[in-house]
Amino acid sequence: MATFQALFYLIAIVLLVIAALPLGSRRTRGVGLGLLAAAFALTAFAAPTIDAAF
Repeated sequence: MATFQALFYLIAIVLLVIAALPLGSRRTRGVGLGLLAAAFALTAFAAPTIDAAF
């Protein structure tokens, strides 16, 4: 379980860094990646609860 949680936190960090980079002129890309990173971080945070439910 810890590996799953760590992997999801790592993905969230990478996505947040990519979202913060000024790539291209479209700002919606950064917002979309930021929200995806937040979803990964929330899933990693909730992993112990999800594991306890099953």
